[in-house]
Amino acid sequence: MKAGKVLLRQEVFSSDAWKLIEWLEDTEITQYLNEKQNVGNSIRQVISRVNLPILTHLFNQDGSFFILTTPEDEPIGFLRLIPKGNNTEMVIVIGDKKRWGMGLGSSAIFQGLKHAFFQWRSDKVVAKIKFKNERSVRVFKKVGFKKEKELLKEAQYAISIDEFLKSAA
Repeated sequence: MKAGKVLLRQEVFSSDAWKLIEWLEDTEITQYLNEKQNVGNSIRQVISRVNLPILTHLFNQDGSFFILTTPEDEPIGFLRLIPKGNNTEMVIVIGDKKRWGMGLGSSAIFQGLKHAFFQWRSDKVVAKIKFKNERSVRVFKKVGFKKEKELLKEAQYAISIDEFLKSAA
């Protein structure tokens, strides 16, 4: 696989859901997330109740959910886009720890920005990043996000459509 290439897949298959459970139950992966502690169990219950090969509709409530994949369609993480008025909040996780540090995060963020700005017509995309999450701060800054404000446990970073277009040119 060429380092740094990530695709967004909107379809969520039951095999992806099992991978999500694995990632969400690994504290090294989830230590900086705001997800509820029992999210793995919630997904497990949904899988057992629903018995469908495709679970896309269950993951796309309150926004859009994407499985991050390699060009060979191997799941490596996920990205959520949550509408907030004219803005969009982005949450990204590279769940495949052996692929950390390969530039996949910035590629995934770029793909998510394209979706938020060109499909949803968002004015701005924000990411709320916990203060100790230095890796995420670095990757969001690399893509062009700037610190907008400090909250209680995290900082909010943002990029506007104009800043995105300038950086992509």
